[in-house]
Amino acid sequence: MTAPKKEHQEKIADVRNSLADAIERARYFDETTVMTSRGKRVAVIVGMDFYERALEALDEQRVLVEVDAPEPTPKRVVRVPRRKPADD
Repeated sequence: MTAPKKEHQEKIADVRNSLADAIERARYFDETTVMTSRGKRVAVIVGMDFYERALEALDEQRVLVEVDAPEPTPKRVVRVPRRKPADD
């Protein structure tokens, strides 16, 4: 069994002021930051490995969009392949 993951909860405005810290926690320490607005949990920052495992587990696709375009348009669809189970 794996150890419980750390989860930070902060207001969006606080995360905005310390975004680099939230990214560092997700990237290097596998810790999530849950953002709140008026006390309601509205979004989360997670590490890329966790995100990709979630996509895989849900059998989801992601569509990469061009952010700088006047209207965001899909660039390409990336299919996340299923991982083979690890042999014990």
